[in-house]
Amino acid sequence: MAIVGYCWLMKMIKTAMAKGEIFEGRDADPVVGDKALPHPLMGILPLLVVLLLSYLLHDSMQQAALIVALTGGVSTLYLLNRKFLTSLGQTLDQGATGALIAIGNTAAVVGFGSVAKLTPAFAAVVETMTHLPGSELIGAAVAVSVIAGLTGSASGGQAIALPEIAPVYLERGVDAEQLHRVVAISSGALDSLPHNGYVVTTIRAICGESHQNAYWPVAAVTVVVPTLGVMLAILLFQWL
Repeated sequence: MAIVGYCWLMKMIKTAMAKGEIFEGRDADPVVGDKALPHPLMGILPLLVVLLLSYLLHDSMQQAALIVALTGGVSTLYLLNRKFLTSLGQTLDQGATGALIAIGNTAAVVGFGSVAKLTPAFAAVVETMTHLPGSELIGAAVAVSVIAGLTGSASGGQAIALPEIAPVYLERGVDAEQLHRVVAISSGALDSLPHNGYVVTTIRAICGESHQNAYWPVAAVTVVVPTLGVMLAILLFQWL
């Protein structure tokens, strides 16, 4: 998925350059002056701290391990690069604003999904998805993808669909690890349709672009490529 997505984006860039398209700056773009920059390793180490803490604390702290890991990564980033920071207060303000937007979008999506889960139509959809002909993995992939597309959230699709469909498939003898992989990939396909909160925030608020100009590259790497990835995963699980 990473390789195909990268190659596809590079092809888009080369095609655009061949048509004579160039980068067009805007008045609101940030200006980076000539100043000393940290070594690239100083940006990699905090990520390694996040992965290490998450791995070491996962069994003992469960979900809270991620909070501790991210806090450790942020602290490491600050300690290693504090001499390069020139406007820490502004950075914290922007980070807090971004976090609130992300939390609000996620809460709205999960709330919408919780309400949708109580409707008769949702029960009918689950009943249909769990009785699709063919492999149970295909049914799980379709169910999670459809619900993620309706809610506009990968996490929302998993949180709504899994409690209903997972027990059914596990009772039928579906391998739990295979089910997890297929659901994890498929939830990241239709979740990033144009109405997705993250897509709207990124294209409109952050990039200042329109969906017409910017959505297709997003769809290519977050809808098409994951769909191909889940198809490949199902084929591998069925054949190997």
